[in-house]
Amino acid sequence: MDFTAILPEILVCLTALLVIGADLLGYRDESRRRGLMAFIAAAGLSLSLGFLIGSYAGGYVAVERFFGSFIPDHMTLFFRFALLLSALLTVMLSVHYVQDKIRHAGEFYALICLATLGAMFLSAATEMLTLYLSLELLSISSFVLVALRKDKARSAEASLKYLIFGALSSGLLLYGLSLIFGMTGSIQYIHVNAFLTQNAQTLATKEGFLALQPLLAMFLVLAGLSYKIAAVPFHMWAPDVYEGAPLPVTAFLSVSSKLAGFAALIRMVEMLNTPSLSPVWAKLLIILAVLSMTLGNILAIAQRDIKRMFAYSSIAQAGYLLMGVVALSDTAARDRGLGGIFLYLLVYVFMNLGAFAAITHLSKQVQSTEIIHFSGLGVRAPWFAFVLSCCLISLTGLPPFAGFTGKFYLFGAVTQMGTGYLWLVFVGVVNSVVSLYYYSKIIRVLYFGQSQPELEMQKPHPAMVLASVLGFAGILGLFLFPSPVLNFVATIHSLL
Repeated sequence: MDFTAILPEILVCLTALLVIGADLLGYRDESRRRGLMAFIAAAGLSLSLGFLIGSYAGGYVAVERFFGSFIPDHMTLFFRFALLLSALLTVMLSVHYVQDKIRHAGEFYALICLATLGAMFLSAATEMLTLYLSLELLSISSFVLVALRKDKARSAEASLKYLIFGALSSGLLLYGLSLIFGMTGSIQYIHVNAFLTQNAQTLATKEGFLALQPLLAMFLVLAGLSYKIAAVPFHMWAPDVYEGAPLPVTAFLSVSSKLAGFAALIRMVEMLNTPSLSPVWAKLLIILAVLSMTLGNILAIAQRDIKRMFAYSSIAQAGYLLMGVVALSDTAARDRGLGGIFLYLLVYVFMNLGAFAAITHLSKQVQSTEIIHFSGLGVRAPWFAFVLSCCLISLTGLPPFAGFTGKFYLFGAVTQMGTGYLWLVFVGVVNSVVSLYYYSKIIRVLYFGQSQPELEMQKPHPAMVLASVLGFAGILGLFLFPSPVLNFVATIHSLL
């Protein structure tokens, strides 16, 4: 058994345990103990990230795959990197917030690590049992994270809603996986795919349509995973959870949950990628993509709270990414679709966490997340207002930032599927134009709103400044130099 294959996960788990130990046995001084826990969390995540990069640079290949339940392939490597990066940036932007507003800081940092651990295993799972257990570790950790503001009733309410919707989605997913196991007699993705390919005729009715059992299984699996990525109509939890959760938790969920959900979704659609099933799930995902883009962008226009606006923005972003997943059903568009998904997900980490680093600092100055209260902060806090504006422009999909490059590859993948899908690209472009309206509204408030002269600006924590710098560097760097990511994705030949 080669435990080197899961050493990054082991390091993340040990980091969570060390944080708990530091909380129990560390300094008596509360401020010093909180600083120690933040340092341990950041150091542990950095060490795991460093080992991951070092093992790839050194050409390490793990031959043992834990009896087919875990595969350290290039797709796993990408998602592990993105998840560790998002967790590290979350820890950096949260230091000041946790010191001021989270009663039990040890719980926060430990749960961030445990949720990341679940997401990392989820991205590498190659059989259904590991998938489900990893998803539950991620979900349960997320439920508790949302409720950490114990002085706010809205935080507890958001956690309860998240728990209820999460339990429902887990049930749907588990029933779908059970049906697949009942049909195929295996929980291994590759064996399921082989069975479905070989028995395509037995899964169809006399009229040539898909039989009820595979159709129902596919619908339940896609419904369960659509909840994790906040796709319409499984998005109902997102606005309330984003608004009620502590700001760093909102930042973490907006990225890590999306990364884990798309990692699982990509593996699932590849498992179901057979001549008889692909047209069906592709049509279902097209419907989800159109609904998510349209509803997310339209409802975001009316939002006054920036956290709630980002919830609807996240729903719309899921719609754009689903266009890339649709492209995986077509052989000609598959490679470009993969490149678009992976590039945009990495850009999304920098866009969202860079924006939330700025929002965390700005909201601390005005003691509010209402957009109107950010009026004139472009003059009072120029760096954070600038970073937030750049991230919003990137989320819109405009140059010179990497959101443009990501959308270019996502939309380009759909065009390679044929002229019959150009309408879907048109819907994506129109929705991007709509999103410009509510993103620009924030920029207008920052720079053209009336400043509050009596407002006393507080000095930002160095870690938060560094998080904002990394966010800005990421969206600019990936626009100028997207080739390393695209070349890496080109080495991915199998998703199972």
